[in-house]
Amino acid sequence: MGKRLVGKVALVTGAAQGIGAGIARAMAAEGASVIAADINGAKVEALAAEIGASPLALDVTSEASWAAAADMIASRFATLSILVNNAGVELVKPMTEHSLTEWRALMAVNVDGLFLGCRTLQPLLAAGGAPGAPASVVNISSIAGLVGYPDQLAYNTSKGAVRHLTKSLAIEWAAHGLAIRCNSIHPGCIRTPMLEMAVEGWVRAGSIPADDPWGAVAALCPLNAVGAPGDIAMGAVYLASDEARFVTGIELVIDGGWVAR
Repeated sequence: MGKRLVGKVALVTGAAQGIGAGIARAMAAEGASVIAADINGAKVEALAAEIGASPLALDVTSEASWAAAADMIASRFATLSILVNNAGVELVKPMTEHSLTEWRALMAVNVDGLFLGCRTLQPLLAAGGAPGAPASVVNISSIAGLVGYPDQLAYNTSKGAVRHLTKSLAIEWAAHGLAIRCNSIHPGCIRTPMLEMAVEGWVRAGSIPADDPWGAVAALCPLNAVGAPGDIAMGAVYLASDEARFVTGIELVIDGGWVAR
């Protein structure tokens, strides 16, 4: 890899595994000073040690936790160049089986977490951006934020909210003259612990065969493959880099052609 993010400070949430870990690794490899954040403090410490990042225990649903994160970034780095809002949870069951408690818990992570992070870190991002080299916020949504899928109403709805929150903030920050870009990435089927949980749910529901579930998932994609976290990570690196200095408010779909059908 090159050094496309040298001199930039990047905070990645949900970095302990899956797409978040892939993004943290890729950004560190591209020269960024990475803050790897996750509610699982022990697991994210292991990743941080592996890639030379700063670990941060972060509960994205907590205002106090975000405030502590901002204090740490300000004292150690002074500014923030990149915020990747990746932390998320999944719920696979029919709507009639969704409890209100489950609905609210999922929204707290997938939607409230982004709002709190963007609101809390806006001053640091504004300080980290400059004309011609704005700071970058990358929000991880999903193709489920673009099209509907059965038995995951709360998740689909939350990812649709991420998409529109992204566009709204892109326009708001530009309207107020802040040097902060904001874009969303919409992964398709990426082999992560979250997708593995979803696939188990699809098997139980009879949506895909139990004898070869991953083959069935791959067959739904025009490229006949399941993606890897690195596929999403390189999209995040592009959106975070100054190569994308004129890119804001977009939805970058990385799904092997799934939604193009």
